[in-house]
Amino acid sequence: MDRKISVLTYNVPHRKTYDTLCLLKARGYEDVSVFAQPMKYVKKRQPLIVHRPALNVSIPDTKTLCANFGYTYEETDFSALDSDSVFLLCGAGLLPDEFVESHTIINSHPGFVPKARGLDSYKWSVWYGIPIGATTHIIGKYIDAGEIIERRMIEIKPEDTFHTLALRLYETEIDMLVTAIEKINEEHEMIIPEETEIFKRMPEETEEKLLGRFEEYKREMLKEIK
Repeated sequence: MDRKISVLTYNVPHRKTYDTLCLLKARGYEDVSVFAQPMKYVKKRQPLIVHRPALNVSIPDTKTLCANFGYTYEETDFSALDSDSVFLLCGAGLLPDEFVESHTIINSHPGFVPKARGLDSYKWSVWYGIPIGATTHIIGKYIDAGEIIERRMIEIKPEDTFHTLALRLYETEIDMLVTAIEKINEEHEMIIPEETEIFKRMPEETEEKLLGRFEEYKREMLKEIK
């Protein structure tokens, strides 16, 4: 592919960025630019159940990782970037509409669109009995919808726990984000959401019941497979 590859992220150590850059390097991508902005988002509360991989303190910061990989690194305002790259979104706040409209930005979402959109999609999928899956799409006017590059369902296994399934979902997201580069010129599915709910952060009173709900969910899913 002739188009340049760029990664949008935060200017602090970030696990999703680290894993994405490692996979890009492993797959032979050499011409990669990384653009970083400050992380301004602060969670109002810590979740009761942490289901995303934590930042390993031994990994290098993104600037050092880029230097080791031969990737360019720049801290800049995203709105000042040119438009001839395919951008992989690893971390960012709200992107300006003008930037989204004039750039090809790929997002990986931990939910099977259109049934699971918004925050804590994995947790809400377990809660409501929605198939677990991941989606890559080109960011546009629809939240976690629109021009879909790929959707993958995650098989649930008898030995799965809530956290092993969450980890497999996360790893699938990373793989799909990098794989999306090769699929960018293919014909894509358009999913325009109707009245489907956009999930918000799961409240504590629901989280308290989530692990028990997971065991029910697993039994239900395994019955359907049989």
